[in-house]
Amino acid sequence: MLLSRELGRFFLLAYALTWIFTIPFVVLWNTAWEQTLSPIVLFFLPAPFGPTFAALILTARSGGRPAVKELLRKLLMWRASPSWWLFALLAPVAVVAAAIGVSGFRGAFSEIDVLAGFAVAPVVLLGALPFGPLPEELGWRGFAQPRLLESGGVWKASLVIGVAWTFWHTPMFWFPGAAIPSFLDVTPLSILLYLAQITAEACLMTALYLATRGSVLLAVVYHTTFNTAETIVFRMLPDPNLEQQVQVYVISIVLSWLLAIALLARARRRYDQ
Repeated sequence: MLLSRELGRFFLLAYALTWIFTIPFVVLWNTAWEQTLSPIVLFFLPAPFGPTFAALILTARSGGRPAVKELLRKLLMWRASPSWWLFALLAPVAVVAAAIGVSGFRGAFSEIDVLAGFAVAPVVLLGALPFGPLPEELGWRGFAQPRLLESGGVWKASLVIGVAWTFWHTPMFWFPGAAIPSFLDVTPLSILLYLAQITAEACLMTALYLATRGSVLLAVVYHTTFNTAETIVFRMLPDPNLEQQVQVYVISIVLSWLLAIALLARARRRYDQ
């Protein structure tokens, strides 16, 4: 069986609790609001918490208050090797920088303004935290990850979460930049690229999860850095044109997969011992 009943319930509930907010939001944004934001948007702010709400509901149902406390404790697990803290903070930024170095946009490094990137980093990191990383990770990595690892190993856990995580964003495909990059139209190819990107990140986060003994805190940190890496790096450089943006995006996906395969193969050897 690909998924246990418990995991099936989790994914269905996570989707339902998010989509009940995001579908009306995207419809309103594209129609009545004419692609401008309204103060009514505050009503839709619970949407990213779908995975966490689903995890808490199912955990409380099966294990009561002690199980909920144990799940929440994963958000406070800060003890980890400094190298993995550096990985969570810097790996997504390094991947974007490397992709620029390989792409036709590499000449922009001659005009780099590092201070501009450092100046914007605190703002974008704090701004991103409540709109994905913090609301999601107790569900994906805190609840689903360990159960998938128990039932099928590191690759299954990563690929299942990668696919589920990707298509959980489906309504937001039609809100520019919330999932598929704003410089791409919503097409089968852009969805495929987004699936490849998110699944690679799921593989990297499985390696991080195993190396930090299940720390959701480190997953939140990595997720936050991933969501903001392009903004931080591109703030240091001249504005790229569309072709350069697409090149960097595609190359960053390839580099993420190469890194994910290396780290997950290493993690699998250790996990299977």
